[in-house]
Amino acid sequence: MPATKKESQRREPRRRRGEVLDAAVRVFHAKGYDATSIQDIADEVGILKGSIYYYITSKEDVLFEILKDVHDEAFKTVADAVALDGDPLQKIRAFVSTLAKFNADHPERMGIFLHDFRSLSDDRRNEIVRERDRYDRMLRKLISDGQDQGLVCPDIDPKLATLAIMGMINTIYQWYRPTGRLQSKYIGSVYADMVIRALACSPETHTPGHLSAEASLAT
Repeated sequence: MPATKKESQRREPRRRRGEVLDAAVRVFHAKGYDATSIQDIADEVGILKGSIYYYITSKEDVLFEILKDVHDEAFKTVADAVALDGDPLQKIRAFVSTLAKFNADHPERMGIFLHDFRSLSDDRRNEIVRERDRYDRMLRKLISDGQDQGLVCPDIDPKLATLAIMGMINTIYQWYRPTGRLQSKYIGSVYADMVIRALACSPETHTPGHLSAEASLAT
């Protein structure tokens, strides 16, 4: 059924607001939040500076909404993947492959999420940091669960491993180009393979310090 005139009128501001947020993402990513002005966002959308305040109230509000939106979408995607049946190693694989693919699929938004949150006011910055830390807690628990079940090497420190894995994933936005030869799904799969090979162990094959021994160069 065709939309009525009233329905179309209600949708138009929402559509235009979405265009404003998308434009802000592009400009923030290209210039950085601090160097971006409301005029820059208006120019990117193609409207007058005075008109843009019909859709937004301030530059910081735009940044905060962008950060909240990308976090909510990313975390739901990862949580859904990890919720599937499987042992901790399978869930770690799902976590890494899903989050790495998401970062590659959204390099502009993830770059803003990981970098420009520092420009927020204290309360908002702390909220984004709390949201970001949810990934760390989820992955650290999966690694600890894997150790409890004899699937992850007991020599590994869960906190340090989590920092290393998240650091690897969180730099994707810096180098990934959607038009390049590497597909986001492939990147997620390769990252997951590397993480599982680094973590996996069993009581039958484990000896203290064996990870360091395996990595030592032959002399």
